[in-house]
Amino acid sequence: MKTSIQIVALSVIMCAFGAPEILAQEIRGRVVDSSNGQPVATAGVFLLDVERNRAAVALADSMGRFVLTAPAGGEYFIAVQRIGYFEFESPLIAVADGGIYPLDLEIRPEPIRLDPLLVTIRNENLERWLSLKLGGNPNTREGFRALQGVRLEEAKFKSDNNTEMLRWLLVGVANGMEVCLGSRMPKVERGTGRILPPPCGKLFVDDQLIPAEHIDQVDMESVAVVIVLPPDILFYTRAFDWTVGTAR
Repeated sequence: MKTSIQIVALSVIMCAFGAPEILAQEIRGRVVDSSNGQPVATAGVFLLDVERNRAAVALADSMGRFVLTAPAGGEYFIAVQRIGYFEFESPLIAVADGGIYPLDLEIRPEPIRLDPLLVTIRNENLERWLSLKLGGNPNTREGFRALQGVRLEEAKFKSDNNTEMLRWLLVGVANGMEVCLGSRMPKVERGTGRILPPPCGKLFVDDQLIPAEHIDQVDMESVAVVIVLPPDILFYTRAFDWTVGTAR
């Protein structure tokens, strides 16, 4: 019923403005919190083709609204990421040439334990700090994840070292003859069809680059936030001062 209402409302708007010729295929909608139905602002919304190559990206506005323009008709996934929420990916969606598709996307909030003995940066502060560091909102970086709170502590509890912790967090890491961080599934190169091997990423601890083979020398219990910026992995410890970006 919700989808039908959206389609009717969209048709009325098009008629009011003379219904110009449609030259593109668009997916329009909102990102909402699954627990309360409230809009989720600044969520990154990605349109991915069947090989999971990015076809379009949008940043939800203050009301959770977004518009994705598909380059052509076809089948696509829609992925959503936002600090403080679990990642979301839709089933394949068929998009016809020239069509407009209203779609609401629900994402599930990730709980953060407010234990006074556990240093946890608030999601808003983390997003603000990373936006300054990266020169743009991190939610628009495909594959970006900020892992902390309950999810991080559960992964630590199950692990003997940082390599295991990352695997419990579903972060790709190979630790054998050579350490390879942030490895992902190979992708198909556009135009040639060649299979491209996933790159190995760098390891940063409190913004300092360290050799990847030293990953398990970092005190696991000191890690307060794990940032994934594929293929790089960033550990931030409880000693890190988020106000100025230095270790205390």
